[in-house]
Amino acid sequence: MFVKRMIRVRNSIILVLSFCVVFLSVGFIVLSIHLKQKIEEEHSFDVSFVDIKKSSSIMGSTIEPLGNAEITQQKKEIDFSFTLYSVHDEIIYLATIQNNGSLPAEIVDIVESPDYHNSRLEKLISPVQITLSDVKGKIIPPGEELQLKISVYYNPSSSTGKKSFDYKIALITKSRT
Repeated sequence: MFVKRMIRVRNSIILVLSFCVVFLSVGFIVLSIHLKQKIEEEHSFDVSFVDIKKSSSIMGSTIEPLGNAEITQQKKEIDFSFTLYSVHDEIIYLATIQNNGSLPAEIVDIVESPDYHNSRLEKLISPVQITLSDVKGKIIPPGEELQLKISVYYNPSSSTGKKSFDYKIALITKSRT
């Protein structure tokens, strides 16, 4: 009787261990398939300027201020050329930044060249002031876009006359994964 009981216990243990092996095998197969899909999944990172439009132009006198904008450098830069004729002239551009990739992206910075906010270079275009909307730190989900406002304004001051200059902005972004 004792031997029969030992055989039943042994058979029960073998049965439980067999179920454990089968359960672990199925779990490993499911995990392997999931990991294989993750490895084969391709991620892309592509954030760029996709459009630039003149939003408005305000004349301070009888001559309309001129502005020209072109997206360059693999859609990472915008080149501007401005001519303002008198005080209160203003030109506003709207640039569209789009995340064409599959990863969320963060805008690290918009680099200005030349940096007319630098006191030494500011004298070159004074009294004209360039302002950008604050997009630093903004996160753009995949497939979405964000607007950047670029405003060029001829401030009233003692110096007057035509002001012509070139200006560039470049986009610096990073992945948020």
